Amino acid sequence: MSVNELDRELLIRCLDEQPRAWEDFIDRFLGLVLHIVDYTAVNRDIRISIEDRNTLCESVFAALGHDNYRLLRNFSERSSLTTYLSVVARRIVIRTLMNQTYTEAGMGDRLRP
Repeated sequence: MSVNELDRELLIRCLDEQPRAWEDFIDRFLGLVLHIVDYTAVNRDIRISIEDRNTLCESVFAALGHDNYRLLRNFSERSSLTTYLSVVARRIVIRTLMNQTYTEAGMGDRLRP
């Protein structure tokens, strides 16, 4: 499956740093990233709070925008942009979860479930 034209244009706008491109990108893929955060936490049997969920989501978008959108520039169009972002987001979330310690109360308690 290749990238659809709307996603390709949005990606190009982001990489060209056009006005509102990053905000449009976040609007377009926020639901996907939230789903990946939720799915990954459940899959790893880790309970996260709403604040943790938001922090993990912010971490994904921060990583995507880091170093002049390096992760987005690495997209080679061998898959859909949605598939690529799903894989990247899941890796970021897993890495973040494994680097943190969680309890049922959230990240702040420093204990594993």
